[in-house]
Amino acid sequence: MLCARGLKRRSINVGRKLLANERVHERDDAIKSGDDQDICKNDRKSKAGSRTKEEEMKGQLVETLSTTVNHYFPKFNEWLRRLTDERNQGAVRYERQTIFWTALILMLTKRGSRKKITDEMGGEHFYENVRILSGQEDLERMPHGDTVEYLCMRLKEEELEEIEVKMIRSLLRSRALERYRLSQRYHTIAIDGCHVHSFDYEHCKQCLVQEDKNGNKRWFHMKLQASLVTPTGLCLGITSEWIENEQNYVKQDCELRAFYRMIKKIRRLYPRLPICVLLDALYAGQPTFELLTEERMQWIVVFKEGCMSHIYNWVMDVKRECGSENVIEETEEQEIEKRERRSHEERLARGATQNSKRVQVKKTTYSWMAGIEYDEDRNKFNIMTCKEEVDGHKTCDYVWLVSDGLNLNENTVKQLAQRGRCRWKIENEGINIQKNGGYQLKHLYSKDEVSIKIWIKILDLAHLINQLIEKGSLINIKTIGSIRNIAQRMFEHFRYFTFQKSSSPPRIQIRLTWDTS
Repeated sequence: MLCARGLKRRSINVGRKLLANERVHERDDAIKSGDDQDICKNDRKSKAGSRTKEEEMKGQLVETLSTTVNHYFPKFNEWLRRLTDERNQGAVRYERQTIFWTALILMLTKRGSRKKITDEMGGEHFYENVRILSGQEDLERMPHGDTVEYLCMRLKEEELEEIEVKMIRSLLRSRALERYRLSQRYHTIAIDGCHVHSFDYEHCKQCLVQEDKNGNKRWFHMKLQASLVTPTGLCLGITSEWIENEQNYVKQDCELRAFYRMIKKIRRLYPRLPICVLLDALYAGQPTFELLTEERMQWIVVFKEGCMSHIYNWVMDVKRECGSENVIEETEEQEIEKRERRSHEERLARGATQNSKRVQVKKTTYSWMAGIEYDEDRNKFNIMTCKEEVDGHKTCDYVWLVSDGLNLNENTVKQLAQRGRCRWKIENEGINIQKNGGYQLKHLYSKDEVSIKIWIKILDLAHLINQLIEKGSLINIKTIGSIRNIAQRMFEHFRYFTFQKSSSPPRIQIRLTWDTS
């Protein structure tokens, strides 16, 4: 008959034999070789170690948020205090900057619903952090979600747009985006339409309406977005224009008409900014080129069959006949792993994957021709192409029209083609991230036709600030895991830690170093 100590030793020995037969390492289940190991003691040590790591991370991302905003936009709270507040000031408990920060944190932490303000954004640490960020010293608790909505219904969209413009101007003045200029002069602005909300009923009088062949109607909201894009993956919204119907309209508003309004608006907001506009084939046309020339803007426009059909075939034929010498070919070889599928037995053995190496060949061909004259209207066109093949498979084949001011030639064609491909940044790093990256752009944060635009503008500002955090040098992505984890970690730091803001913060330098393209 075995005693308790004997049973313990026997069970441990049997367990070791089973582990040995299954080829599972002892460290996988935290089993040491000593028979008298104190499991509770080891567990306490591991918890103590995790607590130490937590202490090191204490409030880090909230502090990073505060440092980033204060570094790039030192007057941010002052701008918020200047917002028009139509509430009864005698009954106001939460200042406008506090409510705005609450809505902004909702977007920064990607909660995805206004209801989360009431359900999740509470507690002592949370309101202490918001108090420090907003500067409202008498803040005692977080505002209710309906309180935030009450102010949003009374804010003016043009005032928030003014804040957005001030943030972009601040980035430009600090020369944080200087190294991303095209030809060391132009900032590249991509413009594209964005579907925001759709309804099976008429939401408001400004809704666009679409009717199918069966007579079913659909009402929706769209906006035209302009963003400053860079080859490293930055997509910073600079302004937007709603595509919406006017009262007693005869013809519905459209993306092209909104584009003409936006170009004039961009030049009014940024009167001296050197701009190169990146456009889809929808905008290829002589009225667009004339407007951009009038507003002192350069352009790179996608040119494909079907747009300007009377000119496309002519220009491409002339290029094939006369531009055969204007070709640059580049071949790049890179050794990569050839991923091989493991068998069931190899997975059970838990051995390291042994992938063989192979050479990947990427071939890129650039071609161009400047000053192609069209016989009918005597207009001249500059055209360039970029074709890329990887291991013999075509991955891209682009054709662009380029303005005269960009000086298309042998020395500039490669850089211009790379910037032309940056037009995709507004779709991938811009609109797609806002819809599917946690911001929930298509979620109806409000049913009010005024507040709905305010929430969208707050989302744009949060996306801008998050990019400066994600690509800045204040955080280490390896310790966080991935970009998707930043929002969740930041929310946890808001809930469980209180960061301390220095009364006299030191001067620092933040470098936008990480490439997410």
